[in-house]
Amino acid sequence: MPADLVVRAPVDADASAIAEACNELSAKLYGVTDLSAEEIRHWLSLPDIGTAVADADGEIWGYADFHRRGDGPLDVDLRVRPSAWGRGTAAALLESAEAAAPDATVHCFVPELDEESRGALEQRGYRVIRHSFYMQIDFVEPPEWPAWPTGVAVRRYADQEDLEAVYECHQEAFADHWEFRPQPLEAWRRYTVEAPDFDRRLWWLAEADGELAGLSLGERHASGDPTFGWVGVLAVRKPWRSRGLGLALLRQSFADFAARGANRVGLVVDAENTTGAVRLYERAGMRPVRRLDVYERTP
Repeated sequence: MPADLVVRAPVDADASAIAEACNELSAKLYGVTDLSAEEIRHWLSLPDIGTAVADADGEIWGYADFHRRGDGPLDVDLRVRPSAWGRGTAAALLESAEAAAPDATVHCFVPELDEESRGALEQRGYRVIRHSFYMQIDFVEPPEWPAWPTGVAVRRYADQEDLEAVYECHQEAFADHWEFRPQPLEAWRRYTVEAPDFDRRLWWLAEADGELAGLSLGERHASGDPTFGWVGVLAVRKPWRSRGLGLALLRQSFADFAARGANRVGLVVDAENTTGAVRLYERAGMRPVRRLDVYERTP
């Protein structure tokens, strides 16, 4: 590690500089802006996430955050600005993150084009075990309206009276996903309804037989771009799968975002999702626009 490089905990005043460093990376790899300073401030406020920055004489060279649920792996998000590549930044941030759970398996998530972080991971004994896709639809023409299965009624999230039902539907629908571990309600609240960009008008609930059958939880893209919508959660309970409900919910969100001025919508999906989510999104007109590789190191 260079003598002038210090890995430290960030403070709120670092948010703009962290966003600048992260966006330098996404601009080089994909030609896009990924994050706003407001989004970074929200991340820094989350109580169950550790964060670190690589600081070289007051300039932020890189950022990492890391968290662990229960006895699961330590999940690490690693980002190094291209102007700081080749200076040991990625390795220094990884060492700091790993120290948070020295006896745990570590999963680190990096873009497939990020050769700097990939090299640092491989030098430390990590190997690729899985992939996720960022998928996106661009609205060349108005999106197709949803066709709802018989017996399903759709409505927007009302407010606190819906909160626990939405939480339970989300947790149940994702229970069979890779590395899923239940999230306590209070922690879930911090990531969802207490997020700075939360807008209940973007949450769509599908009801059948007196309960939630599925939901699509929309939000504004983390960059703050008002023309870029994001589906944070698409969940369908098992009894209602393979009936067209997931596609209908997705199209409902597409139509909603388009009506609000968005020209594209994105989401992230596990490439090996066992519920057929990737095929569903492709049927809805989405395509992969980047791949995120999951690197693992075991104790």
